[in-house]
Amino acid sequence: MRISLFLAVVISPLVARAEAPLLVGDPVNGQKLFAQECASCHGDDGRGGRSAISLTNSGRLNLVRDDQMYAVIQKGIGAKSPAEHTFGNKLKFLEIWDVVAHVRSLHMTIAEFFPVGSRYVSKEYTIDANGLERIEKAANLKLKDKKAAVFTFFDFPGEEGNLAYVPQDPIKLDQLKKDKKSGYLVFLPFAAQGFDGEIGVGMDAVGRITRLAVHAKGTNAELLNKSLSRFEGLGKKGQKDPFKVGGGAAMDELAKVVFPAYLRAMETVTMYDREEKERTWADE
Repeated sequence: MRISLFLAVVISPLVARAEAPLLVGDPVNGQKLFAQECASCHGDDGRGGRSAISLTNSGRLNLVRDDQMYAVIQKGIGAKSPAEHTFGNKLKFLEIWDVVAHVRSLHMTIAEFFPVGSRYVSKEYTIDANGLERIEKAANLKLKDKKAAVFTFFDFPGEEGNLAYVPQDPIKLDQLKKDKKSGYLVFLPFAAQGFDGEIGVGMDAVGRITRLAVHAKGTNAELLNKSLSRFEGLGKKGQKDPFKVGGGAAMDELAKVVFPAYLRAMETVTMYDREEKERTWADE
């Protein structure tokens, strides 16, 4: 494990591939360190405790890259005072990476949904009035929380599984042509079949569901994820009709919950598409 971490840090990320991902930290040891140094503020389960920051929020936490999380733990960035966040000085280099690995296990990661992706951009968007109106008409839902993070993925030959973050730099963004786009991912609140948490909505470039899943450690998650897998292949941009998957009353009820979540994800993606269109209009 320690050798794997050393390689992950030292070797160029270009050698990383989906068929043999490099490990970053030991989550088992990280859980022990988290209990000693972090749980008093963030809670044993990472849901907040004395801190307002929940480490189970997949949308927000995936906006923070591993190197940024390392810096937060090491330097205490964001702490109200040095006294509140000095445990990074107690932890060694590899131990901090172990904590990062454990924190990642508390929420869903983007690699779970796009394991062979090459590059991605990420940003939080707010659904506009038109999108809110479409959701209300299609799902009879007046949305209160209008914001969500959108992760947009692009495929490049020879970079499969690299998942390199692309910053908001015009030159680097210019390389992300639409024909390279492989899909989108949005994390949203979700409750069904005894589960109460969040759902990841993975879609391809035309809005078709590629993966729909909740955190594997959640209540009834295994059974729920099997049911959610039946929605894969459904959906499209501009979707208006509710999903019909068959399978009896339980699946019908699940479809009623999945459909508005999908609409919300798609309308948030629409905000990204609008921004992308403004950036790439000259290409067209």
